[in-house]
Amino acid sequence: MHPVDLTPPAEVRAQSIAERRAEIAARLNQERSARGAPPLALNETLNAAAQGRAESAFDGKEDVRRLVEAAGYEDRLAGEIVLAGEGAFGDRLDGLRESEPDVFADAMSADYRDLGIGLADGERGPTCVLIFGLSLSDEFAAKTAALSDRPKVRREILARVNAARNARRLPPLRESEKLDQAAQSHADDMIRRSYYGHESPEGVDAFARVGRAGYGTNSVGENIAEGQSTAADVMTGWMTSPLHRDHILSLTFTEIGIGLAFGKNALGYEIVWVQVFATPRAAP
Repeated sequence: MHPVDLTPPAEVRAQSIAERRAEIAARLNQERSARGAPPLALNETLNAAAQGRAESAFDGKEDVRRLVEAAGYEDRLAGEIVLAGEGAFGDRLDGLRESEPDVFADAMSADYRDLGIGLADGERGPTCVLIFGLSLSDEFAAKTAALSDRPKVRREILARVNAARNARRLPPLRESEKLDQAAQSHADDMIRRSYYGHESPEGVDAFARVGRAGYGTNSVGENIAEGQSTAADVMTGWMTSPLHRDHILSLTFTEIGIGLAFGKNALGYEIVWVQVFATPRAAP
């Protein structure tokens, strides 16, 4: 790949900033690929932040995270590199690797997913500002990718519940479609309406939700949890809590329903889990 010159001779000026950004991003991603890091995608919000930074006489004191947040980028991680002075981008990158290995290593971090590039002729000569980012939405998408297969997650939760019961020589619980429906409706409602609790804002509780699902019973138990991104983690939390563990190990219940929902709401990026326990009422 030909070098990308940061100096502004006529032939370089003729290139649009977009073209130069694309070339710099390709060169940077070539370097990242050689180190097993995922490629970075040019992000327009970060481009705007980096361009403003490159065109200003900034003193480096402004925190890059505050900068990108002010630009409208909801960041989980953000980093910045400023290259000032003449020279080809590839040469400057090579020099950075030798002179500032920690800064270079940050540019190669596998945690980043987005890239912004600013290019300008400043007081210190040609300036290239690179801003690296990981957005909260990208982090959350990666965190919840394995949760999209809800039937699989339910099977894992059920297996862990019954393993815990079996270890204490208790009979296994059966999964109930109607209890799944009750648990899932509560999980979905908590995400949709931005609350967390055993009762809805109107005071609807687990017993009422189970009845609405068409399940007749005289006794209902419910476990809820928020934040865990794996079945293993949520089960560990429940089993280390005496009240939640009592539901899981109860001899009162014979069936279980499992709900899981995740998304962004007024509370932020949320993951909520629900277990509902019951025994069907005997037919008259």
